[in-house]
Amino acid sequence: MKISRMTVTRVASPDFALLNSTAVHPTHFERAIVEMETADGFRGAGEVPGSVYEALIAARPFVLGHDPLEIEYFRQTIRSVAAFGAIEVACLDIIGKVINRRVVDLIGGPFREAAPYSAYIFYVMPTSDGPSYVKPEDILRQYREFRNKYGFKAVKFKGGVFPPDQEIEALRLIRAEFSDAPLRIDPNQAWSVETSVRVAKALEPLEMEYLEDPTEGLDGMAAVRKQVRQKLATNMVVTQMGHIAPAFQKGSIDIVLLDNHYMGGLHNCRYWAAICQALGWGCSGHSNNHLGISMAAMTHMNCAIAHATYHADTHYPWTTLDVIKGPMLTFQDGKMPLPEGPGLGVEIDPDKLAQLAANVDRIRSRVPEQRKWNSATLWDRRTGKPKF
Repeated sequence: MKISRMTVTRVASPDFALLNSTAVHPTHFERAIVEMETADGFRGAGEVPGSVYEALIAARPFVLGHDPLEIEYFRQTIRSVAAFGAIEVACLDIIGKVINRRVVDLIGGPFREAAPYSAYIFYVMPTSDGPSYVKPEDILRQYREFRNKYGFKAVKFKGGVFPPDQEIEALRLIRAEFSDAPLRIDPNQAWSVETSVRVAKALEPLEMEYLEDPTEGLDGMAAVRKQVRQKLATNMVVTQMGHIAPAFQKGSIDIVLLDNHYMGGLHNCRYWAAICQALGWGCSGHSNNHLGISMAAMTHMNCAIAHATYHADTHYPWTTLDVIKGPMLTFQDGKMPLPEGPGLGVEIDPDKLAQLAANVDRIRSRVPEQRKWNSATLWDRRTGKPKF
């Protein structure tokens, strides 16, 4: 087989005004879609954040004319780890279609046939055309809605937006109503070591599953971990192989969130999981805003890796427009079943792709709107004061 065509399309799908520790999501989230085709007509697709678009374009000369099976060659020649991750998925999609097997079968086989996911709960800034979730009782209501609609049990709560006591109260409300919900909070390193420890101790009665990236750096995480009972997870301080040894030596973390987009593809995530298991660390799956191609790839990964024992993150319930043919992928009792069919089990819809490509010029920042609404949500993680 020889890859005869590779196209990269920048697309944008509408997004909600989701708040995090740095700002608010813009009107659309951007992704780059890579499509590859062999000379004999087999096609494969990959997806990656839109910021990787230029790196994918730069990778085309290293891809065209090569066999999709040359994955290690691509790994060594494509400089961008994220670009390689998308190209690897597209190659595996092609290979699966050629031999009529699923991607999960090409990366170790299915340890499970459906991957469990957690509800990803956000504060949402009120807008003229969207929902509003800004109070602790709103966060409880949002989780209740996600649990009823999708069957999610675990809860990942994006914190670091309002004062910590307000976010602690939201988690207390969830625990009071749902005693069986595994709870997590992720403030994206917004808190100092002192605040992280205070929050962790306040949350001890709730029996949190873990705290994700409460503070900055390996040293900061280690300082928190030495003083608290809860496990600490990360997708920010241990993201490259070179981070693993110092993180283990310093005692910074307990759990790594695997991400095939940033950790060098699906095969590499299996290596990461094996290392984590050897070090006594747990594994979960990480996501950013994504479409159905990434949702399928993440599900193949989470089904193949036995050591992915925590419910994975996913933004997919926040996605309203997709690029895949037919209906969007669906959750069943909080799990995403492996898509049916060879390869990834999803196909690109050209009309939907064109529709989302046209949205790129419509992306607008919501930060000016946020400043008018409540500047206190843009607080500086170092001073504890509003940024504006």
